Amino acid sequence: MQNLAEKIKDAAEQNRDYLVRLIQDLVRIRSYSGEAEEIQLFLRDLLSGLKMETSLIKVEPTRLEQYKGFSFDGFPYDNRYSLLAVRRGSSAAKGQEGRSLMLNGHIDVVPPGDLESWNDDPLSGKYEQGRVYGRGALDMKGGLAAGITALKLLLDLGYHNRGDLLISSVCGEETGGCGAFALVESGVKAGGCIILEPTQLKICHLQSGCHTFRITIKGRSIHACMAFKGESAIDKFFPIYEALKKMDRKRHEQFSPDLAQNYENPLNIAPFSVGTVNAGDWPSSVPDRLEAHGRMGIFPGETVEEMHAEFETTVKEAAAQDPWLAENRPLVEWYEGLFEPASTDITGNLVTSLAASHQQITGREVQYEAATYGSDMRIFSIYGKIPTVLYGPGDVSLAHTVNEHIEIDQALEAVCTIAMMIHNWCGGRLRCR
Repeated sequence: MQNLAEKIKDAAEQNRDYLVRLIQDLVRIRSYSGEAEEIQLFLRDLLSGLKMETSLIKVEPTRLEQYKGFSFDGFPYDNRYSLLAVRRGSSAAKGQEGRSLMLNGHIDVVPPGDLESWNDDPLSGKYEQGRVYGRGALDMKGGLAAGITALKLLLDLGYHNRGDLLISSVCGEETGGCGAFALVESGVKAGGCIILEPTQLKICHLQSGCHTFRITIKGRSIHACMAFKGESAIDKFFPIYEALKKMDRKRHEQFSPDLAQNYENPLNIAPFSVGTVNAGDWPSSVPDRLEAHGRMGIFPGETVEEMHAEFETTVKEAAAQDPWLAENRPLVEWYEGLFEPASTDITGNLVTSLAASHQQITGREVQYEAATYGSDMRIFSIYGKIPTVLYGPGDVSLAHTVNEHIEIDQALEAVCTIAMMIHNWCGGRLRCR
């Protein structure tokens, strides 16, 4: 007689084509930032067909301003929705307590970039040699499809869940998380949440944060032939930049070794980086203004305010060493893109249950990894008070690049683990057909 893991793996193989087609269908629906309605309506119909109660939740930005981590992302909100689907558990009908689980994914994708660099149309959904290609195939429509396929697999096996099972599809993750904030504002609750981000089936229970900054440097303009009488804003930026890089190295050297071991690179846990620098308006003039925009990391366990204070103090102290900057202090501003750090107890029920489910399916102990990129983990864990981890198929290094793709074999392995996790966490029974 087959054990549960074998039944799940056999059922998953029978749903391989279903998974491939679903990822293809999702990739082929445009869902760049600000475009959410069409794909959410598609998913609503699909999940309704899987006997889930569905509701569309409109993103109302004025209602989200109460959350410290929310910021307007500059895209229209007219047709932006999150989708929540719920399969009620039998425990609710009996007045009993059952653990509820939410599977989460985002449907918004980043622009494709240079179209000439793609082998095919970025929205082709091409299936070749065990991979589905296209923008969002990996990040993260493939993971969301894996979660839906896990439910479909269990239904094929006649599964009846005891605790509630929720599947949420959100918009706006790439630009700050407006869709997840809208879900939290709607009052969504769950005993645990798995965000199906591409982690190569590692459990990410720890996540660094970051915030976007702008540094403005003033100079004194003059004709380039008399540059020695001016004050170049570019020249004045260099000591500020070097001081911030030195600060970044020192911060990483002082960070907790116990937490650092969760990261791939201990010097890239909460990194400082300058993304754009704009200065001057004429080739033969000394520039009198410079703007540098970038990203400053926030360590787990560090508050946003603590990071801000250290960053601004570093800029102030560096400026004090230069007579011009001491009189014309650089201006530091924080805007948009606030991703707070988040963590979930590695010894808690959610992580240990997911790790056990992973081992039941794969025969391997799960690996743990911390994320240096932003995700909706912090929204559900900090503002929704829901224990949350990242776990899903695919290599995040392939995200946001040309010829993005997902390996179906690994996606199918994720389907099996998620199905086992649903069974283990929510409880219930199988009536195999």
